[in-house]
Amino acid sequence: MKVAYFSDSFAKRERFGLSRYSHEMFHQLRALNVDVVPTSPHNEFNEPWPEWLVHSGFRQIPIKRAYLASLWSVAPFPRIERWIPAVDIVHSIDIDYEIRSTAPWVATFHDLGPLTRPEFFSKAHPWLLRNYVRAAVRRADALLCVSEATAQELRDIAGVPLGDRLVVVSEGVGAEFFTAPPADTMRGLATRPVEDVPYFLFTGSMNPRKNLVRVVRAFASIADRIPHQLVLTGTLGWDSSELAKELAQSSAAAKIVCPGYVSNDQLRALYAGSSAFLFPSLYEGFGLPILEAMAAGCPVLTSNLSSMPEVAGDAALLVDPASERELGDAMVALAEDAGLRKRYVEAGLARARLFSWASCAAHTLRIYQQVARS
Repeated sequence: MKVAYFSDSFAKRERFGLSRYSHEMFHQLRALNVDVVPTSPHNEFNEPWPEWLVHSGFRQIPIKRAYLASLWSVAPFPRIERWIPAVDIVHSIDIDYEIRSTAPWVATFHDLGPLTRPEFFSKAHPWLLRNYVRAAVRRADALLCVSEATAQELRDIAGVPLGDRLVVVSEGVGAEFFTAPPADTMRGLATRPVEDVPYFLFTGSMNPRKNLVRVVRAFASIADRIPHQLVLTGTLGWDSSELAKELAQSSAAAKIVCPGYVSNDQLRALYAGSSAFLFPSLYEGFGLPILEAMAAGCPVLTSNLSSMPEVAGDAALLVDPASERELGDAMVALAEDAGLRKRYVEAGLARARLFSWASCAAHTLRIYQQVARS
């Protein structure tokens, strides 16, 4: 079975979010002897390509992404077979535009935020995603959603019965997050938390959807009651001027550490050493960092809305993300109550073991086989 694995997040320098999903699924499907051929017009590497990208068999489509997306939205050509002949399945991994092909089409939806929560996606192109949803609902052979929350969004937007074509295939957590990183991993951080001082951790893109302005304010309100630092990894995303201002003016600025982008090993080390992982996002399609933190033995504080309760189950402390007081009280509870932290560490480890990329890929392969037979 040859699968045109269409991913705009595959040939990227930094692997987090959709890029992590794209690579984990690629390797697991290859392990199941699926002939996965990654392809996209998007490639962040100049010639010569890195060795891993060459060995992956990546096919770069020689048309600019914006032009190709617009072209495929209105025209049936060029087909993907022009670059990958004899395709059995076309799988849209992480894109928001239609693909033209004569092969069966599987489309994965991570979230539909630009349509359902546009205030958090001002840089998105909702018309393109709207056209993609219409096209997928009309002709995709399988519609994969990473969570029931995303599946419900798709049902609501589609407005028609989707039947057995709609399948929830949860994301997984990498086995490496269950293992301790090398002892000296943290030394590579340009900025790191003060040694032997406890800290709370956030990781991800710092955009308004992640609710970090409230996190910083809540932390500042309780910073004089606990010895903890607040570590915010990742880079400032779009529309982050309010957060930048809050960080600069915070009364707890001296206790806030921003290391920037961190490697996988560094992230694992930060998870493992943290008093709690803070993820009170306002909207998520899934919420993979919740599972990664749990696997690393870190207690998790997350939101009681969107997909986060679905991912966390009863293994995390759920809060109203709009309440700074609730956020602050939860931080204090996790800082002061060792028994509470231990309970969430144990529950989190058990919860994280229920999710694996191997099972995600195996489920996806079964869908490929069903689609190919239909």
